[in-house]
Amino acid sequence: MENRWIFKTDLHGQDDTDPILEALRNVLTDCNIDFIKQNSEVLLQVDGCSVDTELIISEAGKLGFNCGQIIDKINIGGINSAEDMKVFWDDSFIKHKTMWGFEPSHSAVLTKELFMEQDVNNILIPGIGYGRNAQIFIENKIKVTGIEISKTAIKLAEEQFKNKMKIFQGSVTEMPFDLHLYDGIFCYALLHLLNGDQRKKMISDCFNQLQNEGWMVFSVISKNSPNYGKGKGIGKDTFEIGKGGQLFFYDMEAVQKEFKEYGLLDYFEIDEQTDAVTKLSAFKFIMIICRKENKNESVKNESDCKSNSISVVFNKMLSYNY
Repeated sequence: MENRWIFKTDLHGQDDTDPILEALRNVLTDCNIDFIKQNSEVLLQVDGCSVDTELIISEAGKLGFNCGQIIDKINIGGINSAEDMKVFWDDSFIKHKTMWGFEPSHSAVLTKELFMEQDVNNILIPGIGYGRNAQIFIENKIKVTGIEISKTAIKLAEEQFKNKMKIFQGSVTEMPFDLHLYDGIFCYALLHLLNGDQRKKMISDCFNQLQNEGWMVFSVISKNSPNYGKGKGIGKDTFEIGKGGQLFFYDMEAVQKEFKEYGLLDYFEIDEQTDAVTKLSAFKFIMIICRKENKNESVKNESDCKSNSISVVFNKMLSYNY
């Protein structure tokens, strides 16, 4: 698989980049490296190798320039680029239309209860699809805005919901689509479809679009799910699904690692979807609950709020019939 990594730098268009290129090529001997000059901005492009991003940033520093956050990763002829995912999901929605029906996921039911308890009334749903999980929020007077990569799915949602919600068309890797700050964000069965850098960017982007005291809930596939290990392995706990898709399976350690800086309050495993034949849970998910701290709050108030939110969710779990 050929990879292309693009880095933002603080070099300028008039700078002599030839000595830097020579030095970088001596370190990354199996990569094709070049600078892309766009007006006064200079981007570093690395092709054809497996890149240690920290090494790139470190080497840049040694050579006298700053190499910022990766702004994109494109897999050429591989999987998981935005274009691959668009084709993957458009094809799925064209063939199967409203494939999951409009019954909300267990995660959406519990999140609705949490959001209502916390007076959340304006939410963002990245990866909204055709709106399966939006309906339960709209029915409870919560304003919904969505992000969806598939134009086919958006058309299905418009047919079902008319003008009841706004949906931005595009990949979640291109967030943010607006500058609005939301009371809540709910993301179901999407984050685990992204690669590591994409997941990191999306979590950060979501957190940045939360109001102070806002809540975000992610529901991701667990390593305890029956489908763990199915398909071609393409990385740690990551497996290929179909053409242009991948699944990263979470455990509790991965949750802590990726969410610890983003107001992580609680996380727990949940059953999703029951097999019609075996009557057993088809998938195991992990629900992840985060809250953006109001800097003016006292530690005591934050602790009280955490205890309250967790009790709400667990009580609903115990009373919900799986």
